[in-house]
Amino acid sequence: MPGLAPADARLAVSDPALPGLGEVLAPLGLVGRLAPGWGVREARVVYLRYKPGTSLLAALVLTGDDGATSFAQALALRPGAADKLAKVRRGGQGDDVGRGAVVDGSLAVALTDVTADRRLPGVRRVLRDGDGVTPLVYRPGRRWVARVEAPAGPAELVRVYHPGAVSGVPAGHRALAGLPLPAVTAVRPRRGTVRTAWVPGLSLDRLTGTEELWEQAGALAAAVHRRAGVEGLGRVDRAARLARATAAVRSVAPACAGSARDTAERVRAGLAGREAVTAVHGDLSADQVVVRPDLTSGASPEAASPRQAPLTLIDLDRVALDDPLTDLASWYGALVATGAAAGEPAEVLAPLLAGYTRAGGEVDGRALRLHCAAAVLQRAVEPFRRHRADWPDAVARLVSVAAGLAA
Repeated sequence: MPGLAPADARLAVSDPALPGLGEVLAPLGLVGRLAPGWGVREARVVYLRYKPGTSLLAALVLTGDDGATSFAQALALRPGAADKLAKVRRGGQGDDVGRGAVVDGSLAVALTDVTADRRLPGVRRVLRDGDGVTPLVYRPGRRWVARVEAPAGPAELVRVYHPGAVSGVPAGHRALAGLPLPAVTAVRPRRGTVRTAWVPGLSLDRLTGTEELWEQAGALAAAVHRRAGVEGLGRVDRAARLARATAAVRSVAPACAGSARDTAERVRAGLAGREAVTAVHGDLSADQVVVRPDLTSGASPEAASPRQAPLTLIDLDRVALDDPLTDLASWYGALVATGAAAGEPAEVLAPLLAGYTRAGGEVDGRALRLHCAAAVLQRAVEPFRRHRADWPDAVARLVSVAAGLAA
């Protein structure tokens, strides 16, 4: 297929139920065919959600002829999914801010501007209400994040969700109140928007020579985990998460499905009976910790507020009740998924664990290893979701790492 990477071409051939799958994976041709008036010179896939034989949804970054970038989404469905395509078309008709939506019923594909995402109507409201909006993240149908410059006052971070999915975010902030978090400035459930203060600085994953900062991050994790019995938080269903991870591997790398399934079973069996439960961040990693500007060796020109803590926890979408070791394992899983060498968790996480235990946290080495196996397995399809060129090999590597940790 023209314009397709070999791995993408193999995937397209393997799923004839989605005839438009190849066009979504090589979206510049799709944009040029369906929306020539958009003036796009480059189209890049930055995120994928895939249900074999049912749908492929892609978040796109489009670069216009003027060099400006914007978010959009492309969708491939089974032929005959006229009702779903009709919903996409209606979403485009209601878009009074952006470029709407274009649908090709014969091939069952669609292209929509982010402003026509019918599950995120708050995006239009944010863009309509003011200038100085810089989009940062887009996950079609789930989340859109932008920095908003205030006419008078500090900048804010605005997150847009489906209106029915907003309640859990303020709950996470309430559960961890008193810790260094971004201040919530506004919650609009009917719009699906949550606004928080913008936190100046750089995320910890972007810095080098950070052993001391890792230790501080470990102490901060221990402070989170002292919030036992917090009301309003749901408990994580580990078995369901492992099942979803196994299904995700099977969908994009069937040859790895058996190993993923065996790993999930070993984790379930190995952690059976472990009842430690506290509040957890739920997605802890170095990119979820912002370091104050004056501690980043001049790398960040932003000025911190006088009250800003050295480290600030961000992205509290997944705060819940779970085994506290899942946060430490999440840190490990994020490292390995972004290409870091996989080693013994106790060695890879040594500075983090040092700060954690000094602050009162307890670590069971065997349980941590199993949780790390689960964390890597849950991120195993990240290379595909982020459409890395080497995604088949990268997925196989992560499944192999998870299997080794669980063995």
